Amino acid sequence: MYDGEIFTLNHTDNNLLKLKNTAGLLNLKVNQSKNITSAWNNSQEKQKILLHFLNSVIDDVKYLDEILFSSGLHIAICNKLSIDDEVFLIKLGFRAAILSESPAHTLLETITNILNGNLYFSNESLSKFILNYQNQTLSKGQVLLMTSTTKKEKEVLSLVCNGLSNDQVADKLNVSINTIKMHMQNIYKKTNIRNRSHLLLAYNQGKEIN
Repeated sequence: MYDGEIFTLNHTDNNLLKLKNTAGLLNLKVNQSKNITSAWNNSQEKQKILLHFLNSVIDDVKYLDEILFSSGLHIAICNKLSIDDEVFLIKLGFRAAILSESPAHTLLETITNILNGNLYFSNESLSKFILNYQNQTLSKGQVLLMTSTTKKEKEVLSLVCNGLSNDQVADKLNVSINTIKMHMQNIYKKTNIRNRSHLLLAYNQGKEIN
């Protein structure tokens, strides 16, 4: 069995019931704090999981606090979920995505998989992600981002936009997490982009950078 802690941003009775039922079977604690950012950052558990209940993937991720994605495991539970949505979530750093109408055992299976170090997405979305990565050409958004950033910022940008968290980027580049945060702030300032989700949209979909 596992030891760890499970969180959600959406504290409806139904969502909390899903969490408690699943957490009990996996020996996970349920954190019901309303100040999710503080609770998440202060958690001492080795394994922590955040469930994101999303209505529209593209619209809702814009409002997620990027600080939450610097650590832990993230699962999207979606009212609607297309292959493109799944690919976008993979790039953003999510470990899994399922439909909100999925039976209870699916959530249990999902959490078990990600705790074992696996991703939990459809085969179609994983194939598309891999093929896109292999055959990647620069979008308009990528060109604009690459021409407005320094060599080090480009390096950080490429890793972040391919799904790595700040901690993972810091480890890969053998620098401190504060250095990565500084580079990210510089990228936001130069490109007028507000957060990680908008950055990912610009990088992968050729959105205008104003």
